[in-house]
Amino acid sequence: MILIKKSGDLLSHISKLRASNLRIGFVPTMGALHLGHLSLIEAAKKNCDVVVCSIFVNPTQFNQLSDLNSYPRTIENDIQLLLSCSCDILFHPEVTEIYGETLEKESTEDYGTFIHLLEGASRPGHFDGVVTVLRKLFKIVLPHQVFFGQKDYQQCLVVNMLIQRSFPEVKFNLCPIAREIDGLAMSSRNVRLTASERLLAPKIYENLQLVAQNWNLTSWQSAMNQAIENLSNEPFVFEYLSACDQNSLEELGSFQEDAIILAAVRLGSTRLIDNIIIQP
Repeated sequence: MILIKKSGDLLSHISKLRASNLRIGFVPTMGALHLGHLSLIEAAKKNCDVVVCSIFVNPTQFNQLSDLNSYPRTIENDIQLLLSCSCDILFHPEVTEIYGETLEKESTEDYGTFIHLLEGASRPGHFDGVVTVLRKLFKIVLPHQVFFGQKDYQQCLVVNMLIQRSFPEVKFNLCPIAREIDGLAMSSRNVRLTASERLLAPKIYENLQLVAQNWNLTSWQSAMNQAIENLSNEPFVFEYLSACDQNSLEELGSFQEDAIILAAVRLGSTRLIDNIIIQP
């Protein structure tokens, strides 16, 4: 695996690979890697000739400085994990390499109403930072395909729109959520859970399953209400559990066969999100 820290060095290297007709797969991350990230690397390897993983903790997508400062940084362990799955290139730049001296970010205001829902409402400005850094990274990595995890479903919709608008030659791949044996969605933030919180965290997925298993005209609303009640009990701090249209993320006012159920709760100091897609 090649470790590259400078944008110009990576762009030069990628340009040579593309000139040899090699297809580039890209997995952007903020590090603190786990098996969920590695599943994205594996998907990229199946579809592309060369896989690039970036590790960059993007300051413009954090709402609070404390959250940015406490985000886990485990680069030595990350490198070992990437070596274990035969990643080809690791791009690990400094903040100034990506942003220069100012942290200016673009706006997603014209992306549609879904920008302001769910995560957009809970974390205003978050998607502005996501779009800003991905535009910069895409211009450096020049990928043919990109790979993102379903856990951040709303973010995936944002990324897909960015690609359609500005990088139509890039193929977007939505990859399934990787889960622990007990169902908890894998996340870099899980390491911040206390032992007691970790035992409770799988209840998020259990309640998503409760809704999915009762997804029919007569039971869906009562299942939603029960799941909301369950995730509102201490020590959970409930933020949302919503049944939404898969494309617009508008909350469903009546039953429809296909939907996505999204949840966000806090356990102690850790905010956890999850979702489950319901197909006809």
